[in-house]
Amino acid sequence: MRQLPPPQDLEWLESLFKLYSKRVRAFAIRRVGPDAADDVVSEVFGIAWKRRPNVPEPALPWLLRTAHHVVSHERRGLARRLNLRDAIAGALPDTPKAGADASSRVLADSVLSELSSTDAEILRLTAWEGLTPREIAVVLDLSDAATRTRLKRARQRAQQLLNDSDPAPRLAVVTPHLQGEPS
Repeated sequence: MRQLPPPQDLEWLESLFKLYSKRVRAFAIRRVGPDAADDVVSEVFGIAWKRRPNVPEPALPWLLRTAHHVVSHERRGLARRLNLRDAIAGALPDTPKAGADASSRVLADSVLSELSSTDAEILRLTAWEGLTPREIAVVLDLSDAATRTRLKRARQRAQQLLNDSDPAPRLAVVTPHLQGEPS
């Protein structure tokens, strides 16, 4: 891996950005979408500049942990704005688009939503970011052992949820009863 210049130099930030901005942006896109991803990247590298003496080498896990915090903050703000919008407009959430990709995404989102936030994030970091358990430990500020245990359990829970989900929901048969007829 390329050696970065000293953290006091602006060149350090430029080198850090060149090395890791694509990975941080990909991380952000998978969590907040392409519209907000650039804002997350900007925030992450702004924080890195402010806290440059604390940025370890290699910096990627630290940057992803920072992105994780920025995304969490963004999600809380978005949830507040959506709740306010829905309360004012009385709007219902949009239904997902039909199609194989959409239904797979809905199933994955459904499984991830039923897991604890840490378990869901561990699976995202493994599958989407391709991080090792040691790198995930840095991102989530956990010990290596706790990360490995949580990863194993998260995979087991996700598999159980997938096994329990019925890919073709059955329609309930409704039989009308006439008045006075026993039900």
